[in-house]
Amino acid sequence: MSIIKSLLGIKEIKNTIFYKDFSEDNRWLNELIDISSRIKSNKKKNIDRDIAFLKAGISGEKNVYYELKNSFIPMICLHDIRIEDDDYAAQLDFVVITHKYIMILETKKLNGDILINESGDFIRSIKNNYGKVIKKEGIYSPIAQNDRHVRILKEILMKNGKIKSMPVISGVVIANPKSIVNKTKASKKIKDEIFRHDQLTEILNEKLKSYKDGEMFEHRMKEVADFLIINNKNIHIDYNRKYSLTEEDFIGNNEEDEVVINEFKANKVEYKKIEIVEEKIVEDLIKKITKKDSEYKLSEKEVISSESNDILINKLKEYRTSMARAEKVSPYFIYNNETLEEIIKVKPKNKEELMKVRGFGPIKVEKYGDSIIDIINVL
Repeated sequence: MSIIKSLLGIKEIKNTIFYKDFSEDNRWLNELIDISSRIKSNKKKNIDRDIAFLKAGISGEKNVYYELKNSFIPMICLHDIRIEDDDYAAQLDFVVITHKYIMILETKKLNGDILINESGDFIRSIKNNYGKVIKKEGIYSPIAQNDRHVRILKEILMKNGKIKSMPVISGVVIANPKSIVNKTKASKKIKDEIFRHDQLTEILNEKLKSYKDGEMFEHRMKEVADFLIINNKNIHIDYNRKYSLTEEDFIGNNEEDEVVINEFKANKVEYKKIEIVEEKIVEDLIKKITKKDSEYKLSEKEVISSESNDILINKLKEYRTSMARAEKVSPYFIYNNETLEEIIKVKPKNKEELMKVRGFGPIKVEKYGDSIIDIINVL
């Protein structure tokens, strides 16, 4: 039906449509925050630095998303697409598909003032609170970076028959309103391709007017968008390797740290049977059971409860381990031992109750909630 409408000139896309929407709830950010909360060594500062960078990037992308969403331009947009072609890969902040061109937007929330010289070099000046330049440094050209993304995307789309002569162009968006970009000495190409986020709608409209040859039908626009979603490749980050984390980095002064270390060790063994040190709650149960009757006598109800908790702990551990293997992360990334102890105590019957357990937010509840509740309800 959409093909017929396209041939008849009937347009369905009248405003900006996001096929893959923007979300501030970032998986990588959540994972880094979780790791940072457990690191005891000075490597924590490197992780916290990356958390700050990632937050800045997300904030910048939010600014760009707002401009796209409110541009009232008939186009399809996608956020956070990663594509691969043989040995090449490209992480695309935004893909904009119009009936005249496809544009890849690279979002940069750069700090400081940026000078682009005649050679295309990007030089950043950092100032103190009094406005005095205290540091100058060269930074990797986002123009060159996005040109590479354009080449990869164009090659993939042409190879798979999604486009023939449709222009695939670059746009680098400076999303920090405090940054000043001096491009007076830059080449025309760079001047055209780098702009502030509040200029985005104007730039998109100008380019729609400038490309006069050919037009992509709406059904083809949708095919390109669907193709990118289907071929979006999520990346797994090995944080242990990235930050050179070892068991010593998790060492602290409390009992839970010892369990974390054991889990860290277990995660490094390739899918061998994992035996994790029992938590304090299990030790307490064992002590209760093994105490002499003269010192402490368990009631029949307490014995049943203890046995039930013991089974539940093992089941929740087995589930945690299986999910950690599937996601290739340490078990405590799924939920730590303190959280496990609270689950045993609360025994949530639904997602709303699980949400109240410390360590469980909307993402974890959505990912693991149904399985955890099923495990609890079965016992």
